[in-house]
Amino acid sequence: MAKYYDFHSTMFIDEIKHCVENSGINYKKRINGILTVDYEETFRENKDLTFITTTPTDKSMSEQFGDYFIFLDDDSEEEEVVTDDDIVYLCLTYMSYAYHKENTGLFKQSFIIDALDLEYESVLHNRIYPEILSLYKIILESKTKKHRGSKVTLTYKQDKIDINSCAWFLDDMEKLFKERFPDLNLEKINQLLPDNKGKAGRKFNNRITNNLIWGTYQLLYNHHSRFKNSKTRISEEISQFIINYLDYLNIPHDLILVNVRDWLKDMLKRGYTPQWDLPWRNAFSNIQEIQPETFEEKLNTPLRRYDLSSL
Repeated sequence: MAKYYDFHSTMFIDEIKHCVENSGINYKKRINGILTVDYEETFRENKDLTFITTTPTDKSMSEQFGDYFIFLDDDSEEEEVVTDDDIVYLCLTYMSYAYHKENTGLFKQSFIIDALDLEYESVLHNRIYPEILSLYKIILESKTKKHRGSKVTLTYKQDKIDINSCAWFLDDMEKLFKERFPDLNLEKINQLLPDNKGKAGRKFNNRITNNLIWGTYQLLYNHHSRFKNSKTRISEEISQFIINYLDYLNIPHDLILVNVRDWLKDMLKRGYTPQWDLPWRNAFSNIQEIQPETFEEKLNTPLRRYDLSSL
């Protein structure tokens, strides 16, 4: 699910937390004398723990897709063997619940919003870091051979100042940014910042629907017994299954078979990458800003925290 749908375990962290807290298991541990809690670790260590997902529709997955999966009766004497098709079924079930949480706004109500101070983190990653990266990009571009010697104009209200690209100010700013963001370079910044020019070709307007189309196709084509040995890369049957899955999730669309095939061809051509815009995950979450490490450094240099009062 992580590979095909960009699934992350934190999507179900609230259900895992509730399950663990009501299990009767001692899920709190002391590390260096400090009482800590790791709900996911406890959930993984106790194989009997399960949580119930909410079906996004009145009809169950087994009813909707009974022709594609084999379900044994509870009274069956046959030995239960987990097949690839069973795993596909479970993945589709869990992703249907992930969509239900996205569609009903449950992700924004997660307990980790407060636990991780995500209100601050959201402003940091969605407003402050893009501004920092944009300025850093200007400085780095001014140092390239193409722009060396040209002027950089900084504007504030009615005031403007022209700075030569080889001037002390830009040199000092570049040094400052390199010390704070050692993993960033011009190429990485260009990847992180949004492309305002846009790209030619088909527009992927509904990100979540595209994630489900892409992930379901990859899951079926690579793992389901009916599709994985098919000589046809994007068959009508697999396209119809995807449409049925979107209908099952009550996702509004006007797709027909030919649309799905064309959509997937374009996705394959462009190397589509699924991404869920969870409140605790975003394009800038992997930026490493250097902070004090040793105890003495922390005493003398407190963690950098921006003042958001004026934003």
